[in-house]
Amino acid sequence: MGISFDGGKYEVEDLPEITPVPIEEILKQHRIRYVLQTSRGTVVMKHISKRMKLNIDRIRYVRYPSVRELEQEAQIVYPVVMAGNAEEDTVKRAEEIASELAPTMDLYMLGMIEYPFLTTPEELDAFLDSLEETEREALRQIFTVLSAWGKPVDYTQLEIAERFHLQMVTDEHIRNPTWQQYRALYSVIEQEHEQTRKLYDRMGALR
Repeated sequence: MGISFDGGKYEVEDLPEITPVPIEEILKQHRIRYVLQTSRGTVVMKHISKRMKLNIDRIRYVRYPSVRELEQEAQIVYPVVMAGNAEEDTVKRAEEIASELAPTMDLYMLGMIEYPFLTTPEELDAFLDSLEETEREALRQIFTVLSAWGKPVDYTQLEIAERFHLQMVTDEHIRNPTWQQYRALYSVIEQEHEQTRKLYDRMGALR
């Protein structure tokens, strides 16, 4: 399997189109593994599960007490910057938040590295330190792919499957989904609830 990174620099108006991730690819995540050969042996990585991410978040909040507050602030600041025309101070603050959160993100590797077996932050730190610089960079690039949870999703195939009564979502997706599977499927429920809310609102039932 190959993973390529463009690394290109673009003017805003020339940015390449952002392609939504097909839901069928997301639903296969729990069966996909990424393999990297290093001087310390083979490293096998996977998409983090919802359960593991929540457990690691608890560790992050203890190890880095400011994380929870920073993430709450990011939910306010980031959308303003992404919308464009943000004030310079707001852009600067968004950069500061991203810089402060970046070191805490490595902990998610505990839920992504399937082999070698790493169970504590200290074991993870020691393993990363044992790698050569190019190997650490390659590992972080795979990590970047696996932690890109906010990409838009193309639900076309799921809608077709529902139309013809075909099952795409299994018990495994419900019992132990990857974090991105959980976000994608939960988003469908949220959209349905919002449509229901708007319907009741039009009927005057919520007044």
